[in-house]
Amino acid sequence: MYDIHAHILPGIDDGPRNSTESLEMVFEASRCGTDVLVATPHMRDVNEKRSVEYVTSSLNLLQHDIANYGVDIEIKIGMENHLNPDSPAMFKKGKSLTINRTNFALIELPFFGHPKYIDDVLLELQHDGLIPVLAHPERIELIQQDPTRLAYFIDKGMISQVTAGSLIGQFGQDVKSFTEQLIKNDLVHVIASDCHRPVGRRAPNITVGYQAAVRLIGHSRAKKLVCDNPESIINGVRLSDNS
Repeated sequence: MYDIHAHILPGIDDGPRNSTESLEMVFEASRCGTDVLVATPHMRDVNEKRSVEYVTSSLNLLQHDIANYGVDIEIKIGMENHLNPDSPAMFKKGKSLTINRTNFALIELPFFGHPKYIDDVLLELQHDGLIPVLAHPERIELIQQDPTRLAYFIDKGMISQVTAGSLIGQFGQDVKSFTEQLIKNDLVHVIASDCHRPVGRRAPNITVGYQAAVRLIGHSRAKKLVCDNPESIINGVRLSDNS
């Protein structure tokens, strides 16, 4: 399985606090069947507290430790990019990062409200050749209040990524029901962990999301959400039309 949203690097954002906890997360992800993790620290934390160079160095150190322990898992570089009017410029300056240096970019919409810039900035990112991968839309107020907005974004060529924990009630029953509705209505392309800790609600376990999706849409369609589609994104390959 392929996890494109993981706060796996230590001491950057609200993810692992140190390298030991980071390694514990990697071990847990591997145990749960994940083959590839994309490290996606928060863009704002990277630029306000650290740097992109720090992210690269931290990733290299983690990869070195993983090799020493013989864990069969790959870690790729990425970032969870908060959408704001400066987003296009941030990508051009190299302060925002795409998934594994492809043209797919993990984008977090504002959690609350509907700022007027959203549609224009997303369109500008697409004009610049990027494909927005919308992080956890099931927890975004704009989408919760009007799911047709997500359908509109998808129709424009964007990607929808929900959190595995949302499907098992880790963010409440309302979010669980809404996520199930999105999956049944073919408004989800990817399930990811959005992990922050080795255990508990924010653990790197996408298997629980896959199993929940199987009950909703069957094995074949659920597999696309944790294997085929995220693998295509990591490799920079356009998703098939029936994704």
